[in-house]
Amino acid sequence: MEDQPGNKAGGGGDRNAAAGDSSKGHMIPVWFFIGLTLLTYGIMILVTGIHELSHPPATVLAELHAPIWWGAIMAVIGAIYVSIFRPRC
Repeated sequence: MEDQPGNKAGGGGDRNAAAGDSSKGHMIPVWFFIGLTLLTYGIMILVTGIHELSHPPATVLAELHAPIWWGAIMAVIGAIYVSIFRPRC
């Protein structure tokens, strides 16, 4: 009987042992993707709010410029999450 890779009886052992540890990838935290989402949406809302400065909507409390505030807050929080949880090699 010939020994084949991955055959326990033939001493092949683990299938990933032949490939080495380089085949194992590292996991990217979900918080990194949440940060990217917050950063992307924050920038989009901020740009919309800046556009609304020259074209004010006909809504109540439009003078508070909520899209500018929320867009800036979301972009800053997203940038913090991305910088803290970015994948490192």
